[in-house]
Amino acid sequence: MTLAAIVAHDPNLVIGRKGELPWHYSKDLKYFKKVTMGHPIIMGRVVFEELNEKPLPGRENIVLSRSRNYEHVPTFNAIKGALDYVADEDIAFVIGGAEVYRQLMPKVERLFVTEIHEEYQGDTYFPEYRHEIGSIWRERKRDTHSELSFVVYERI
Repeated sequence: MTLAAIVAHDPNLVIGRKGELPWHYSKDLKYFKKVTMGHPIIMGRVVFEELNEKPLPGRENIVLSRSRNYEHVPTFNAIKGALDYVADEDIAFVIGGAEVYRQLMPKVERLFVTEIHEEYQGDTYFPEYRHEIGSIWRERKRDTHSELSFVVYERI
Protein backbone atom coordinates (compact mmCIF):
# COMPACT_ATOMS: atom_id res chain seq x y z
CA MET A 1 0.00 0.00 0.00
CA THR A 2 1.23 3.46 -0.89
CA LEU A 3 0.37 6.12 1.65
CA ALA A 4 -0.11 9.54 0.08
CA ALA A 5 -1.00 12.93 1.49
CA ILE A 6 -3.09 15.43 -0.41
CA VAL A 7 -3.09 19.05 0.72
CA ALA A 8 -3.64 22.60 -0.45
CA HIS A 9 -1.50 25.25 1.23
CA ASP A 10 -0.51 28.85 0.71
CA PRO A 11 3.14 30.08 0.59
CA ASN A 12 3.23 30.07 4.41
CA LEU A 13 1.85 26.50 4.63
CA VAL A 14 -1.55 27.74 5.85
CA ILE A 15 -4.18 25.00 5.40
CA GLY A 16 -7.03 26.30 7.54
CA ARG A 17 -8.64 29.13 9.42
CA LYS A 18 -11.21 28.67 12.17
CA GLY A 19 -11.94 25.12 11.05
CA GLU A 20 -12.41 25.91 7.37
CA LEU A 21 -10.41 26.37 4.20
CA PRO A 22 -9.47 30.05 3.93
CA TRP A 23 -10.05 29.96 0.16
CA HIS A 24 -12.31 28.49 -2.47
CA TYR A 25 -10.81 27.37 -5.76
CA SER A 26 -13.05 25.08 -7.79
CA LYS A 27 -9.98 23.78 -9.69
CA ASP A 28 -8.53 22.56 -6.40
CA LEU A 29 -11.77 20.87 -5.31
CA LYS A 30 -12.01 19.12 -8.70
CA TYR A 31 -8.38 18.03 -8.44
CA PHE A 32 -8.93 16.66 -4.92
CA LYS A 33 -11.95 14.69 -6.11
CA LYS A 34 -10.20 13.35 -9.22
CA VAL A 35 -7.11 12.22 -7.32
CA THR A 36 -8.87 10.62 -4.34
CA MET A 37 -11.95 9.12 -6.03
CA GLY A 38 -12.16 5.37 -5.50
CA HIS A 39 -9.47 5.35 -2.82
CA PRO A 40 -9.68 5.36 0.98
CA ILE A 41 -9.17 8.71 2.67
CA ILE A 42 -7.89 9.02 6.23
CA MET A 43 -8.80 12.08 8.25
CA GLY A 44 -8.92 13.35 11.78
CA ARG A 45 -12.12 13.83 13.74
CA VAL A 46 -12.15 17.61 13.29
CA VAL A 47 -11.94 17.30 9.50
CA PHE A 48 -14.79 14.79 9.53
CA GLU A 49 -16.86 17.15 11.67
CA GLU A 50 -16.10 19.98 9.19
CA LEU A 51 -17.75 17.71 6.60
CA ASN A 52 -20.82 17.65 8.87
CA GLU A 53 -19.98 14.00 9.61
CA LYS A 54 -21.04 13.09 6.06
CA PRO A 55 -18.59 10.79 4.26
CA LEU A 56 -17.26 12.06 0.95
CA PRO A 57 -18.89 9.91 -1.75
CA GLY A 58 -16.96 7.41 -3.86
CA ARG A 59 -14.23 6.96 -1.26
CA GLU A 60 -14.04 4.98 1.94
CA ASN A 61 -13.80 7.56 4.69
CA ILE A 62 -11.67 6.54 7.68
CA VAL A 63 -11.64 8.70 10.80
CA LEU A 64 -9.00 8.94 13.49
CA SER A 65 -10.42 9.94 16.86
CA ARG A 66 -9.48 9.34 20.46
CA SER A 67 -12.76 10.75 21.74
CA ARG A 68 -15.54 9.66 19.37
CA ASN A 69 -16.70 6.62 17.46
CA TYR A 70 -18.82 6.95 14.34
CA GLU A 71 -21.10 4.07 13.42
CA HIS A 72 -21.32 4.93 9.71
CA VAL A 73 -17.55 5.12 9.01
CA PRO A 74 -14.56 3.09 10.21
CA THR A 75 -13.14 4.93 13.22
CA PHE A 76 -9.80 4.20 14.86
CA ASN A 77 -8.26 5.63 18.01
CA ALA A 78 -4.73 4.89 16.77
CA ILE A 79 -2.95 5.40 13.46
CA LYS A 80 -1.78 1.78 13.38
CA GLY A 81 -5.39 0.55 13.28
CA ALA A 82 -6.22 2.81 10.34
CA LEU A 83 -3.09 1.81 8.43
CA ASP A 84 -3.75 -1.88 9.08
CA TYR A 85 -7.31 -1.35 7.81
CA VAL A 86 -6.06 -0.01 4.44
CA ALA A 87 -3.03 -2.30 4.16
CA ASP A 88 -4.44 -4.21 1.15
CA GLU A 89 -5.27 -1.05 -0.84
CA ASP A 90 -3.09 0.18 -3.70
CA ILE A 91 -3.08 3.71 -2.33
CA ALA A 92 -4.68 5.53 0.60
CA PHE A 93 -4.79 9.29 1.10
CA VAL A 94 -4.24 11.33 4.23
CA ILE A 95 -6.45 14.43 3.94
CA GLY A 96 -5.81 16.19 7.27
CA GLY A 97 -5.93 17.85 9.67
CA ALA A 98 -2.62 19.28 10.74
CA GLU A 99 -1.92 16.80 13.54
CA VAL A 100 -2.79 13.80 11.35
CA TYR A 101 -0.48 15.14 8.63
CA ARG A 102 2.29 15.70 11.19
CA GLN A 103 2.04 12.19 12.60
CA LEU A 104 1.81 10.44 9.23
CA MET A 105 4.37 12.42 7.19
CA PRO A 106 7.21 10.02 8.05
CA LYS A 107 5.15 7.20 6.45
CA VAL A 108 3.93 9.17 3.42
CA GLU A 109 5.49 8.11 0.12
CA ARG A 110 3.73 10.56 -2.21
CA LEU A 111 2.57 14.16 -1.77
CA PHE A 112 -0.16 15.71 -3.90
CA VAL A 113 0.17 19.42 -3.21
CA THR A 114 -1.93 22.30 -4.41
CA GLU A 115 0.28 25.34 -4.00
CA ILE A 116 -2.02 28.33 -3.54
CA HIS A 117 -0.08 31.33 -4.86
CA GLU A 118 -1.83 33.98 -2.74
CA GLU A 119 -1.12 34.35 1.00
CA TYR A 120 -4.03 33.85 3.41
CA GLN A 121 -4.57 34.38 7.11
CA GLY A 122 -4.82 31.10 8.99
CA ASP A 123 -4.36 29.25 12.23
CA THR A 124 -3.62 25.75 10.93
CA TYR A 125 -0.47 24.77 9.07
CA PHE A 126 0.91 21.88 7.03
CA PRO A 127 4.25 20.52 8.30
CA GLU A 128 7.29 22.08 6.63
CA TYR A 129 8.62 19.78 3.91
CA ARG A 130 10.03 22.14 1.30
CA HIS A 131 13.58 22.12 2.70
CA GLU A 132 13.56 18.35 2.07
CA ILE A 133 12.94 18.70 -1.68
CA GLY A 134 15.93 17.14 -3.38
CA SER A 135 17.01 15.10 -0.36
CA ILE A 136 13.79 13.33 0.71
CA TRP A 137 11.26 14.48 -1.89
CA ARG A 138 11.57 14.54 -5.67
CA GLU A 139 9.19 16.58 -7.78
CA ARG A 140 7.52 14.26 -10.29
CA LYS A 141 4.91 16.50 -11.88
CA ARG A 142 3.90 20.16 -11.90
CA ASP A 143 0.89 21.80 -13.50
CA THR A 144 0.94 25.59 -13.01
CA HIS A 145 -2.08 27.87 -13.32
CA SER A 146 -2.47 31.57 -12.55
CA GLU A 147 -3.80 31.13 -9.00
CA LEU A 148 -2.38 27.75 -8.03
CA SER A 149 -0.08 24.91 -9.01
CA PHE A 150 -0.64 21.17 -8.70
CA VAL A 151 2.57 19.40 -7.72
CA VAL A 152 3.27 15.72 -7.09
CA TYR A 153 6.29 14.76 -4.99
CA GLU A 154 7.62 11.26 -4.42
CA ARG A 155 9.80 10.11 -1.55
CA ILE A 156 13.32 9.35 -2.78
